[in-house]
Amino acid sequence: MGIEKNFTLGTAIKITTILSLNNPNSVKITIKDDSEIVKIDNVSMTGDTPNVFSYIYQSLEEDSEGEYEVTIKATYGSYVALSKQYFTLEE
Repeated sequence: MGIEKNFTLGTAIKITTILSLNNPNSVKITIKDDSEIVKIDNVSMTGDTPNVFSYIYQSLEEDSEGEYEVTIKATYGSYVALSKQYFTLEE
């Protein structure tokens, strides 16, 4: 599951991921804008079910337009799984 592609600056964006395994030790999210500026870094996501996690990112009207990169890191003991999603902010 991903996120809708385009959003207006200043809107809240719900980012959801579905993991193939249940009950990870942690699921963290990092968001960077198109200039590689980190907006949030290694923040815990909310566990909606044992394998579905979400995070609501509140964009600001002052944020830059462009494509944002979302990195989700799930940790199971010593195993780390990474996934990427993208969305665009525009006026």
